[in-house]
Amino acid sequence: MEVGGLGIRRIREFNTALLGKWCWRMLVERESLWFKVLSARYGLSEGRLGAGGCHASLWWRDMEVLRREEWFQDNVQRVVGNGENTLFWSDVWVGEVSFRVRYPRLYDLPMHKEESMLGCVS
Repeated sequence: MEVGGLGIRRIREFNTALLGKWCWRMLVERESLWFKVLSARYGLSEGRLGAGGCHASLWWRDMEVLRREEWFQDNVQRVVGNGENTLFWSDVWVGEVSFRVRYPRLYDLPMHKEESMLGCVS
């Protein structure tokens, strides 16, 4: 700040951290109003928000860049808990890959592929 800056030395890392916080919120606040707005705007596919393409906002494009770099996924571990927020086929909850990737022929069989673990039990 003494030389005219904002007092933030590494703005790129700071921005990545803030985008990471939004990624975290997308995992844990799926019933929030803002998540519903984003899912209406960009759509949901296999329980994940869509990319949005060229019509996406600049902020959403930055989120997509973060997702492609796999920075967030490599630094977060899923704990199943009660299973409500874990998708049976799409989420990696056993091993290194999702059941959708590991068992593609089985994945073709069920009608409701976006069920959570809780939905599969009930």
